[in-house]
Formats: sequence, C-alpha cells, structure tokens
Amino acid sequence: MTGAYYERLGVRPDASADEIRAAYRALARRHHPDARGGRPSGEMAAINEAWSVLSDPGRRAMYDAALRGGGATIRDAAPTMPEPRLNPLARYENPPRFPWRMILVLVGVATAAILILGALTSPGEPAPIDNLMQVGSCVRIDETRREAVEADCDEPHDAVVEELVPFDGLCGLGLVGYRDRQGMGQVCVVGE
Repeated sequence: MTGAYYERLGVRPDASADEIRAAYRALARRHHPDARGGRPSGEMAAINEAWSVLSDPGRRAMYDAALRGGGATIRDAAPTMPEPRLNPLARYENPPRFPWRMILVLVGVATAAILILGALTSPGEPAPIDNLMQVGSCVRIDETRREAVEADCDEPHDAVVEELVPFDGLCGLGLVGYRDRQGMGQVCVVGE
C-alpha cells in the first residue's frame, strides 16, 4: 500500500490532525457539488472516504498499521452498523412503564400523615356565623317579615333548622317554613 488516503488529501503520513482537517476543508470547498454549479464530482466521495478514516484516531492507527504491513485492514477499524429495525411497531413492544409502586407508596405515606395529624390535633373552634343556612344551624325568627337569621347556638335563639327547601317547596309535617334572609330558599323549623 502506498497510503492512498494521505495522497487523496495531499498530506504526509506524519501530518497532524489539524493539517489533515485543513487539507480536507480545502478539497471539499473545491470539489463540493455546490461549488461546481450542482454537478457532482466523483472525487468528493473519495475525499470523504479518506477523511472518515484519517479524522478518527483509532481508524487512522489501524490504517497506518495496515500500511506498515501489520496485517490489520481498514475494514477491521470500520465501525459496525446496527441492524436496521424492520418492524415499525417495535417501539410499542416494550412501552415505558408507569411507576405504580412509587405512586402507591406516596398515596400511602400521604394517607398515614393525614391520619396521624388528625389524631394529634384538637378540634378547632366552632365555625363563626357565615349566614349560610344548613341543617343544624341555630336561627332567630322575625315573625313580621317571616324570615330566619342565623344566630350563635351558645346565645339565645328561637329554633334549629331541621330542613332546607326551595322557595316553591313545602316543609315536612310539623315543620314551619321561613324565608332564608340570604334568599337561598326556606328553612324549616319545628312549629310552635
């Protein structure tokens, strides 16, 4: 062998990587199809082949050894290409797995934390009067307007709400309906 790759790039066999790169770029500019008006040059393929071997230190060492008669060939230094995947659905054969175990552990830890915090804390103060009637709310009755106003259950009050019904609804047996001051319907309390 006479060092055909070195001759193609026009460099000496002991040229540095920078010298090889500069020679390749100069030849590529001269022989590239874009520089030749779109006409392909047969020399560009040979230049690219020489560059692919001489730019890779491992492949260049194998090539130099083959030039000295070491028995190895440049084919030995060529990287092996993976087999092409012929099955277009191959990526769906082993889809990524959802981390169910981690989710279950996090749910378990969160549940345990909520239960422990609930057991260790004392109940809060009673909710303040928010004027939103619900079953069990204490109310003061205004008989002239026929409406009910929420009151604090620790203070004097007239009744306790037994049922909530819409304006056109009827209270159950033994219950008397009063208009909710907020306009949400009627509150039904035990009649007198």
